[in-house]
Amino acid sequence: MDVSQYLSVFLDEAKEHIQSLNDNIMILEQDPENEDCINEIFRSAHSMKGMAGTMGYTRMQNLTHDMEDVFSDVRGGKIKIKSADIDVLLQCLDAIQEYVDNITENQDEGTDEHQNIIKALADIRNGTSGEGAAAPAAAPAAEAAPAPSADTAGADGSSDYRAIKLDPSIKSTLEEAVSQGKKLYGVTVHIQESCILKAARGFLVFKGLEEIGEIAVSDPSTQDIEDEKFDFSFSLVVVTDESKEKVEEIVKSVSEVEGCECGEFDLNGAKTTEDKEEAPEAAQATAPAPAAAAAPAQAAASGPAGGKKPVGKPVVNRTVRVDIEKLDVLMNLVSELIIAKNSLISAANTSGVSNSNVNEQIEYLESVTTNLHESVMKVRMVPIESVLQKFPRMIRDLNKTLGKKMELTMTGEDTEMDRTVVDEIGDPLMHLIRNSADHGIESAELRAQRGKPDVGQIFLHAFQDGNSVVIEVGDDGNGIDAEAVKNKAIEKGVVTPDQAALLTEKQCVELLFHPGFSTAKQVSEISGRGVGLDVVKSKVESLSGEVTVRTKLGEGSTWVIRLPLTLAIIQALMVIIGEEKYAIPLDSIQSIEDVSPSDIKFVENKEVINLRGSVLPLIRLNEVLDTESKRNPDEDMVVVIARKGDQQVGLVIDELMGQQEIVIKPLGKYTAKCKMISGATILGDGEIALILDTNSII
Repeated sequence: MDVSQYLSVFLDEAKEHIQSLNDNIMILEQDPENEDCINEIFRSAHSMKGMAGTMGYTRMQNLTHDMEDVFSDVRGGKIKIKSADIDVLLQCLDAIQEYVDNITENQDEGTDEHQNIIKALADIRNGTSGEGAAAPAAAPAAEAAPAPSADTAGADGSSDYRAIKLDPSIKSTLEEAVSQGKKLYGVTVHIQESCILKAARGFLVFKGLEEIGEIAVSDPSTQDIEDEKFDFSFSLVVVTDESKEKVEEIVKSVSEVEGCECGEFDLNGAKTTEDKEEAPEAAQATAPAPAAAAAPAQAAASGPAGGKKPVGKPVVNRTVRVDIEKLDVLMNLVSELIIAKNSLISAANTSGVSNSNVNEQIEYLESVTTNLHESVMKVRMVPIESVLQKFPRMIRDLNKTLGKKMELTMTGEDTEMDRTVVDEIGDPLMHLIRNSADHGIESAELRAQRGKPDVGQIFLHAFQDGNSVVIEVGDDGNGIDAEAVKNKAIEKGVVTPDQAALLTEKQCVELLFHPGFSTAKQVSEISGRGVGLDVVKSKVESLSGEVTVRTKLGEGSTWVIRLPLTLAIIQALMVIIGEEKYAIPLDSIQSIEDVSPSDIKFVENKEVINLRGSVLPLIRLNEVLDTESKRNPDEDMVVVIARKGDQQVGLVIDELMGQQEIVIKPLGKYTAKCKMISGATILGDGEIALILDTNSII
């Protein structure tokens, strides 16, 4: 069997399981008796073992199997996890991550057996065997535990259809089905304990039974069966016209099914749930089938053949994984549609035809393209949480490496951004957090002298602000010494002593972003202030974002990253400079002003204007773009007030065209050195307009 076609799915799911294991082991360190955590870790390790075995990665399978055994003993009450064991478990995760990284690179897990970790896992099992009281192995059914609760399980912990509880509404539906002459059968399915892919076997049972009737109830829920959150048996209630023998035949025809019990389901003797609201979460969640194979499941869900009345089913798992390249193609088509819409508007305006029908159709097209664009963007949006999940573990490791006490607080993990931005932003954020840990947070002695708590605080806050997402990373540590940065900049030749004398404190701190501060002898395993911050800046700016820093010596620093929600389609102000049309992203514009030439003043030989009490520098865009202005020097100037962080400037243009929704087309690597231009767009008349990057210009 060629499993290479499943490699991308395997890698996606492996990463999710590793993150889940990381999170739960971190919780377990604080709360060693947490049953939900223990069960979740066991399930993730078990799933990874099965996946690795199916794909033929035996070393990874062996390691996850040993980890599963440890938590099998913990669930059984044979051992308790001690704080010293957590380090071993995290080493085990790092080893699994190493296997996954190798597979990502070259489809091979490598040759490292990690015998030392396997021995350490065995020591956990042997060294404390028999000590401590048993932690309850099974959570209540409503908590989606792998084993059914006591009143729904057999003596050996297996499922039993006679113990299924019915939601009152489902019971009344089943009574109606019986009154129409349907038959009700209870089925308990037993899967071989050697089976690796229990969920797949469960799906085949569901699929087979859906062909002859309806599955009204399952215990545990179909979502739990799909996630392998059950031992080796599960129970169903089937509504069908077929005989009991036919039901048994279908179930037993599935490979690795050890056997089944099947009998008429006694509606009168059936228990009901006390609380209807808990039903979908507990034993009542009913769905067409586990999503192990989505298409057949959907076909089965479309309703039974022969006009039978379907039993009402709650919907589960309404998400689907889509390759980002397919979304890119869809996004490109939306972009072309918007260009076509702009062309129609342009043609209608220039032809002078006042055909109301054409204008109505254009308005309708505009409405459709806007809605389509918003829908595609929503599909591309993912929570930033996927990037932030790895940071608590990183801080735990740095606590030990650096010998400091630190705590990480995160908010806004559910803030959504374009998938392409989320994929790229992880490294800059990791760099800034390491920065705070290594050079931001002071030593325990210095914190005590300053009257600060002994545990240093590092924070990461994400939130949406208009059409941007703002991420703040900071600490209550030492802050940045602007004088020290200035002296270092002079020493490294980044600025001359004369230039340095004119710098404000804020400008001194911004020198940290200069590439000259990255020197090989400073680079260590843990990044320090000033090491590679130019990389952070260039990465953020490549995503059309900006990074600034607020700092106070002795009190701490906050790095502020501002990023656009999307990189593909934006609102822009169209302007004319010289003979050319340009687009300025609306996001960076504060206002548009008429300024008289007599209002221009000079500070340090540079043009400024006084705008409502604030002195703003003027930038003549025709000079920046090396083109001749078509405006009479005596006329009032049109000035676009743009901002970068908390800094404002006036951009002098020749003429305003108006606001327009534009599609950003990248210009390719040959124009990458021209920082002032962030891309190009195609206008309605077919002309190309360059998009100005106001951050770089400022």
